[in-house]
Amino acid sequence: MASMQVRNSLTLIGNLGSAPEVRTTEAGLTVTTFSLATNETYRDKNGDRQTRTDWHKVVAFGKLADVFGKYLDQGSQVCIAGSLRYNKWIDKHDQVRNTAEVHAHSFTFLSGGKQQEAEAELEEQPQKAAKPAPARRKKKTEKVPF
Repeated sequence: MASMQVRNSLTLIGNLGSAPEVRTTEAGLTVTTFSLATNETYRDKNGDRQTRTDWHKVVAFGKLADVFGKYLDQGSQVCIAGSLRYNKWIDKHDQVRNTAEVHAHSFTFLSGGKQQEAEAELEEQPQKAAKPAPARRKKKTEKVPF
């Protein structure tokens, strides 16, 4: 019997709920996070059209994080391919908490003409020193331990 590969892979198409948050770890790695809204339409039991919006936390690292910080803004429409990761911790009330986040691996910008510029930036020689994306209004840039 042939073995089947099992993969953690997903693709989301949605709009950013706010401008990406860009930060840099103590080790110099750029990390960008943002919320992505996806919509699903369906008919309820009365036949009326309904829309459900789900919010997803998206995280990107390194050069991809730099590109997201530079080219995405609130409302940008984007297709994100990545994997789903779960975080588990105990809060201050000793309750177990779980969150899910999407670790982005690749993208397609669906609004604006920025796709070619962003792809070219990702393809630049990796010999360049990694530096955080320049801070823009509405974005928080801070050093955080990682």
